[in-house]
Amino acid sequence: MSAQQVSLLYEIISNHYQIGALTNYEQLLLGYVNISYIIETMSAGERKKYFFRRYKEGIKEEEIQFEHSIIRHLTEKGFELVAEVIPTRDGRTYVKRLEDPGGKKAEIFYAIFDFLPGVDKYTWENPKCTDQEIANAATVLAQFHNAVSDLDPAGKRYEPGILELLPDIANYVDHCSRNLGSTIFDSYFQEHLSLIQDSLATTQDALGTQESSLLHRQIIHSDYHPGNLKFRGFKIIGLFDFDWSKVDFRCFDIALAITYFFSSWNDQKDGELHLEKTGLFIDAYQNTLRNKPGIGPLSEKELACLPYMISASNLYAFNWTIREFYGGNVNPEEYLIYLRHGVNFMKWLANEDNWRKLEKIRNYHRLSPGRP
Repeated sequence: MSAQQVSLLYEIISNHYQIGALTNYEQLLLGYVNISYIIETMSAGERKKYFFRRYKEGIKEEEIQFEHSIIRHLTEKGFELVAEVIPTRDGRTYVKRLEDPGGKKAEIFYAIFDFLPGVDKYTWENPKCTDQEIANAATVLAQFHNAVSDLDPAGKRYEPGILELLPDIANYVDHCSRNLGSTIFDSYFQEHLSLIQDSLATTQDALGTQESSLLHRQIIHSDYHPGNLKFRGFKIIGLFDFDWSKVDFRCFDIALAITYFFSSWNDQKDGELHLEKTGLFIDAYQNTLRNKPGIGPLSEKELACLPYMISASNLYAFNWTIREFYGGNVNPEEYLIYLRHGVNFMKWLANEDNWRKLEKIRNYHRLSPGRP
């Protein structure tokens, strides 16, 4: 960490918070969007640990308000897996500063959260969760959906829902295809352009129906993967990173979780979906909400759309890959790994035998007792 970064930590904590004096700090190198630190403070002889976040440049104040209202709502409902936001001296949940990180004045936001206990066992790529961890993760996602289903949040998240986002992705793919560079990433993108466009067109056609638009919408996590969970043994004791949360289809959130948890990253099987583990996840989710007050398990309509929502979720992750690559100075070899993974998943989904197997899992749950 630079001396300037350290000085900034001291300044923000001392000027805006009542959590004691900063005694230790460590920057977390995981993550691609925000800059995060683990900090320790001392107050009245008591040492405490916190999570300090510098939000990405360009985030809007309403989006932070949206995220923090979700955390506050979960806390008030007794959902014990989230880290509370620490209030500032003036009662806000964040600090807003005018800075010039790139030579241009911009609003930069900071927040401090309680530090969640537990172990970071996985990242978002290539997680190898046990069956018990998978079932527990599905249960936590179901409980999260139920807990936030009645929230009228503050602020708003500006990213559109998946039905509105898919045409934007298609337009961006077309833009990129006409402005390719000479890296290995660009070559692979060009080689598989037709497959990418076909995947987008097929998914848009399938989900762009009146029936799809009537699916259950609510606040979703939108980044639910093993890297955003903390474990004690097989038990999940922490859920974090709500800055991607938004209002969208509940079944899209489940599809995105399936994509992150169960699309293989192994060399020979890259992009293959672990169908048995997918079935285990859906089963645990359904059972958690069955015969319980609240939103209930996935409906017939939600299950019917789930395979196409899985395709949409892969395109959602793919969109992050190409926007990060073409929007910044990143390593082509690293991002080629992500690009190849998304394309391989498109190939897997385009295979008729694989699709039928996925539909078979979907149909099993549609025929199971549940919500009509």
